[in-house]
Amino acid sequence: MFKYKSVYILGIGGISLSAIARLLKAQGVKVRGIDAVRSDMTDFLIEEGIDVKIGKGCADAVLESDCIIYTSAIADDNPDIILAREQGKPIMSRAEALALLSEDKKCISVAGSHGKTTTTGMIASILLKSDLDPTVHIGGILNNIDSNLYIGNGDFFVTEACEYKDSFLKLKNYISVILNVQEDHLDYFKNLDNIFASFNKFIENTSKNGVIIYNSDEKSEKLQVGSRKYLSFGIKEGAIVSAKHIIEYSKGKYQFDLYLLDQKLTEIKLPCFGFHNIYNALASSCVAIFLGLDGRQIKEGIEDFKGIKRRFEIIKEGASIIIHDYAHHPTEILSTTKACREVVGEGKLVAIFQPHTFSRTRDLYDEFQSCFKYCDEVWMLPIYPAREKAIKGINSSNFAKDLIKNGVKSRYFDSFNACREEIMKNKTCAVMFAILGAGDIEKLAYSLK
Repeated sequence: MFKYKSVYILGIGGISLSAIARLLKAQGVKVRGIDAVRSDMTDFLIEEGIDVKIGKGCADAVLESDCIIYTSAIADDNPDIILAREQGKPIMSRAEALALLSEDKKCISVAGSHGKTTTTGMIASILLKSDLDPTVHIGGILNNIDSNLYIGNGDFFVTEACEYKDSFLKLKNYISVILNVQEDHLDYFKNLDNIFASFNKFIENTSKNGVIIYNSDEKSEKLQVGSRKYLSFGIKEGAIVSAKHIIEYSKGKYQFDLYLLDQKLTEIKLPCFGFHNIYNALASSCVAIFLGLDGRQIKEGIEDFKGIKRRFEIIKEGASIIIHDYAHHPTEILSTTKACREVVGEGKLVAIFQPHTFSRTRDLYDEFQSCFKYCDEVWMLPIYPAREKAIKGINSSNFAKDLIKNGVKSRYFDSFNACREEIMKNKTCAVMFAILGAGDIEKLAYSLK
């Protein structure tokens, strides 16, 4: 249970912190917050009765609150953080707050380099459909509940577990889900070995009567499960929970038979696009199996999954098709554009990409250069900096030029407006536009509805 009576949240408009703000308010905590820019989420929080300021600092909120909560995007020299330190106020990260809010429940923590939000949504869909009434904290808007938060009365707390800066190590897990472990956040981890070391610490935070769920088709030998209970999932031989007899029942959508060892549990038709979602469904099925749900409940829950906003979200259909996806890591981009190619077939596919952070663009530059192989063209937008300052030589204009050198037709646009105008010129053509990125590129996507 959260022990403070009033909090001040820096970066309250973020998808995760906004859910935490609402969860705290539901527990009777007085919540105030600040964000740099006004958004639909800040407007929604105000409608919910939460005091939200737009700007760069609010000394009164610091002085009048028992605790300060911040997002990793907040710099150490933030004036509110400095004042809070001077006043001796407790300061906690988003992850620390989440850990406190989930400690009285059996926490189902979904970790991995990508796929966390979709898998969290699938798990939520299964548990909600099965009347287990979980609390759900998710890094996106789950269409089943039209929200990033559901407050249930059941025993379970379902949440994403972000590895950046080891934040997921704050959580105490009943079920630890590891979807994949790949190079990312190298500004913090430096190399893949350090990332695996962090995920192994995440495993250690699993309760003795809980379970570890991991993808055996990836580098699972580097995960140190030890003598703990575990369920592995995959498509290749050796997985405890597997997908067999996979077929594409509609363009870009798959069905498969779900197996527990040699026992067929059910047949699942995925409602969402993309082969990669088979893995997300398998991970979700593992959670359900450990909780004692049967094949029918798993099937109904996954097939009732209505998707996540900004995850292969269809913005517009017609002569041209426009989709929007949060993909910002090379593996995610490859998976999403592969799903787009499966839908569009021989038609033209144009990826519109806003890179997320200078350091990720620099550290995974070669991988980014090679992840657009399913696209006919790649249109680049300026890098979204998030918490970072610019890095000399790392920019989208150079990125586009290097794509051209590598044989990929590419263009650079210096603004959303310029890119939007070009999209509108092609709206009557048979082309699919895939708008990709984790920054504010959603403004471009939603302007095209």
